[in-house]
Amino acid sequence: MAYNLKIYESLNILCVEDDESIRNIYDAMFSLVFKNVYLAENGKEGLEIFQKEKIDIVLTDHSMPVMDGLEMSRKIREVDATIPIVMITAIENINMLRDAIDIRITSFIKKPISSQSIFSTLEFVAKSVLAERLLVQFQKEKLLYSEYQENLTYEKERTIIKNDVVENRFLNFECEVFFQPRDTLSGDSYSIRKVDEKRYFAFIVDGMGKGISASVTAMMCCAYANHIVNEIIVTKDDFSLSSLITRVMKFLAPNLLEDEVISASFLFFDGKEEIMEYAMFSMPAMLYVSKEDKNVHKIKSNNPPLSAYTSSVNSTRIGVNDIDKFLFFSDGVNENSLKKSQDSYAKFLHNDFLESANLEEFELKRVEKIEEQEDDVTYIFLKNRNN
Repeated sequence: MAYNLKIYESLNILCVEDDESIRNIYDAMFSLVFKNVYLAENGKEGLEIFQKEKIDIVLTDHSMPVMDGLEMSRKIREVDATIPIVMITAIENINMLRDAIDIRITSFIKKPISSQSIFSTLEFVAKSVLAERLLVQFQKEKLLYSEYQENLTYEKERTIIKNDVVENRFLNFECEVFFQPRDTLSGDSYSIRKVDEKRYFAFIVDGMGKGISASVTAMMCCAYANHIVNEIIVTKDDFSLSSLITRVMKFLAPNLLEDEVISASFLFFDGKEEIMEYAMFSMPAMLYVSKEDKNVHKIKSNNPPLSAYTSSVNSTRIGVNDIDKFLFFSDGVNENSLKKSQDSYAKFLHNDFLESANLEEFELKRVEKIEEQEDDVTYIFLKNRNN
């Protein structure tokens, strides 16, 4: 019977046998086909070699002094649950066989042994080892490729995001942005665009759902909003928030999945008139602190979520001259669970914002209270520079 001896050339075998003449036969026979052959004269010595060397197959006699093959196999299984162990035995005791099955001996060879019985068993075992290697390698390569693609996607996300703020100066405000996806693929995105010296456009989008679909939707929305702003900057056309949103939705509508919706905040700051115009689509209420009463006030969404069927846009204008600071954010900020509590961070959001002079202080307070980041987190912190 012909055997495929090439399958052994990358494998290491450990042969545990107390009979020196048989060990010599193993050495002479296996050295011709295996990458490395390790020999031990009892289970204790075999276990020590196993712990030091990279072993792919264990071939062991059952009856040996110091430590028998069964005890050695039991200790090997405590370290490696899958390595093939082939046991050579003349014993047909039912209790021994039951113990061998319990510790998952891979195969048995009954004495007296022959080269045919050994190689017919080892060929099957070696193929299983190589198949496992191929599977592990395939999974490793697949994981590396997936990580590579996710990293490229994250780089693309960061490229699409535009932030025209220089040295945190945003009209009369200090402007700081926190953007931290929970996973590489983010359902959040944002942009802050300088339309001209006195006007800024800010935008936060939260693609509903998880994974690639939400990420693609958020990136498309952000990219097209930036494209429109670029056109306005180049052509020096007048800026219309409702027109920009209408154009974004006209572009997105054919590309949305059935029943897919988008949450977003569109913000336009006009430094000449000292106003902010906003259109919020099912986003968490933005917060601001009034200079006059030093209290936190909420501005709720004035539109339902964006969808393929959005046909009208409501926008609202408010004065900003008397506002000390703003906080605009996605729901990843306020919906995190608290440490040792079933409440969400929304319980402390207002007070932490009120007591924070800047983004760094606010973030320290937030992270101190939440259990873990459960969603993508994006927020814009504006602080009036005149105070």
